[in-house]
Amino acid sequence: MTISGLLSATFHEPGYRHLVELVHQRDLQAHRHLATLEVAVYDAEGRQRSRAELDTRQGVVDLAELLEPNGSRRERLLVVFDARYEPTRFPYRPHHYAYLHRAGSHRPPLYYAVNATLGGVPDRVGTTRFNHFETYLFLQRGPAQRATLLIGNLSRFAAARALAAELSGHRLGRVDLKAPFRLTSYVAGRDSVSGDLVLFDHLFTYFK
Repeated sequence: MTISGLLSATFHEPGYRHLVELVHQRDLQAHRHLATLEVAVYDAEGRQRSRAELDTRQGVVDLAELLEPNGSRRERLLVVFDARYEPTRFPYRPHHYAYLHRAGSHRPPLYYAVNATLGGVPDRVGTTRFNHFETYLFLQRGPAQRATLLIGNLSRFAAARALAAELSGHRLGRVDLKAPFRLTSYVAGRDSVSGDLVLFDHLFTYFK
């Protein structure tokens, strides 16, 4: 039996309800589920906190509940999903989607596509001979909002550095990333008063 893989990643921080749909695309004839799913958790220094196999039939993963023993109440964590699926069962790549909402906030929840990321060992995934270009355009925002750029690097052999979305008091109108592998890259917009997330979206790959 042939098994294909989808490596994707997101960030989780304290105080948020964070539900990840393991399989977003479904149909009326079959309840599709992944063959296996392994979740790894990393801190800001790149140290692995934990790694575990999940029951793929549960459909939705509650990251706040899953990460509480790893310190999610105190810091932002990078969560990596190594999902394996049978191509005969899925005629498409089963992307993950997620629901994000701050506890007690009256703002509407955010719904986003989890960033699919090629990483790990570049030789294995065949991404050493070309670059990935990713970009994000910022619309004009009011003074009550601020933005940040979140970068996660899953490659074992290269470092990654990125500018903040606001630099020296000036807001960037566009962010471009270039790397010989896919970075986990998100832009996060926050309300300057409450700190609530009003934007959480990954950069778009326009050439690779």
